[in-house]
Amino acid sequence: MQKLSLIIEPKSTFQATSLTSVLSKDHISDLARTNGAIVRERLFSLSDYLLNAANLMCSSTKKSEFTLCSLHDSYNRLNPEKSMSHKCIHKQLQNEKTLDVMKSLLSEIMTLPSASSFIKKIKKALPENLSKLLKQLKVNDIILIDGTEIDLSYSCANNFYCKGKGRPHLDGTTARPGLKLHIAFSMVKQTFEYFEITEAVGSERACVYPEKFKNTLIIADRGYIDEELEQRIADSGNFFLIRGRNNTTGIINSAYSDSGEELSNLIDKTIKDLPLTTNADLTIKTTKGNNLRVVIRHHNKDEESETRSVLRTNIPKDRLCARQIYLLYRIRWSIELFNKANKQSSCLQSINSANKNIILLFILLSLMVSFIKTYLGHKARINNKIEWLSMLKLHNLNFGFNKLFQSLQNKGLSTVYQIVKELLDDIALYCKRSKPSNRDSVLFKDLPMLLWQIVNTNRPHAKSA
Repeated sequence: MQKLSLIIEPKSTFQATSLTSVLSKDHISDLARTNGAIVRERLFSLSDYLLNAANLMCSSTKKSEFTLCSLHDSYNRLNPEKSMSHKCIHKQLQNEKTLDVMKSLLSEIMTLPSASSFIKKIKKALPENLSKLLKQLKVNDIILIDGTEIDLSYSCANNFYCKGKGRPHLDGTTARPGLKLHIAFSMVKQTFEYFEITEAVGSERACVYPEKFKNTLIIADRGYIDEELEQRIADSGNFFLIRGRNNTTGIINSAYSDSGEELSNLIDKTIKDLPLTTNADLTIKTTKGNNLRVVIRHHNKDEESETRSVLRTNIPKDRLCARQIYLLYRIRWSIELFNKANKQSSCLQSINSANKNIILLFILLSLMVSFIKTYLGHKARINNKIEWLSMLKLHNLNFGFNKLFQSLQNKGLSTVYQIVKELLDDIALYCKRSKPSNRDSVLFKDLPMLLWQIVNTNRPHAKSA
């Protein structure tokens, strides 16, 4: 059995005209015929099934209600005269070619924000401080890379290469086999550029593809990037910022304080030899002979202990100072929030099946729903000149997206357009970002405030550059 590695990215050869055209029943049926998933839609309509499933993912669906049985029953209620047994529907979904249709559909939808006319509108309407930060870094985008685990049923273990169990749960329940969703999240587009699904114990570093980007900053946790990958990122013309270990090896070549003063007493030492309370902007020579910028910051983790952050980067000192680097890494919270929103409001979980194709089909459906929410969120933000939308509020606006998927199943094009217009108005009305709590402000978990702090940080004198 081969290891699972499913990568989805925008389809380079597809020129989407609109979201409604890509999601139309005729287009999905054409995809089904092209991929050989169906020959005739005499009984089973894959387009109806997928749109109806997406509709349910935009309903107030409890975890206990998100089952194949409820989805099959809902599909049969669309056309009682052509109702099918659950066994027959199940057989259609198990087909590898059905999964291929879903892959193609999601890849096509992912091309929508990349259209040259639309990406220009996105960049023109970028929040002021995000735009300033990109200009200061001299990059086109900031890509956040992280993963989230998706629990499977115990019976799934034998259907995947990974036979082990996932992490123990915080609520005390037994660990289960799992998949891991690795996401490359664009700060400009506020959604994923690509994603990969692997077993939960798969290699995280193997899921980073710097060659897919040009002139970007890639931010990731240390599990995703090692020194060899750092070099690949640099060679591909991109920057990286990752969390390093406290015992990061290498000899210090240069060291500067936050005020730009040279700390000559730190030269020729290693990071683990430095006092815990040290704040410094270092250049080290690694054991592999590479020169690397390392920013270390001392901070209180809680009242009883102290810790420090060790950040590895190739961002030049004349672009961001040490404190800006430290604050910049906290932008990673955005991808944590994105994964949380998908799990809470877009049914990002495994369906109650042991079949690999069915499980992957519904994960892709969930991600399609998430992508559509973000895409229409951009349209509403641009049309109404709103600087920031709340990601959690946007993903939780399920009543509006529910109406959209219902209309795509049984309404004419003019009605669909009207519902999209109403949905954009609802997004503008209900999804504006509200004032952050004091806790989020203190912990730098409010993105607008964090970006303001980064771009307005006083930088040291040029002698430290």
